[in-house]
Amino acid sequence: MVRINTILSEDIVEKLDNIAKDEKKSRSMLLRKAAEKLIEEYQHRLEEKHKRERIKHAIEVQDRLRKKSGKWNGVSEIRKWREASR
Repeated sequence: MVRINTILSEDIVEKLDNIAKDEKKSRSMLLRKAAEKLIEEYQHRLEEKHKRERIKHAIEVQDRLRKKSGKWNGVSEIRKWREASR
């Protein structure tokens, strides 16, 4: 593990110490867990952002295809193919 130094207000340290006492954990353990949770949440937000970007791109592609196809109706074309194969 790596040791780091940080500056926190006395109020925050006091609250951390109270939580540590209630949870029967060290201050360092609480800060490690908080850092891990922060990283997990950040990664989740990034994944959600990338997911939204992929969905947005897919919608843009569909819109371009719809515009390019004009009045072509895929459903009616499939119905014609079904009728023709009977």
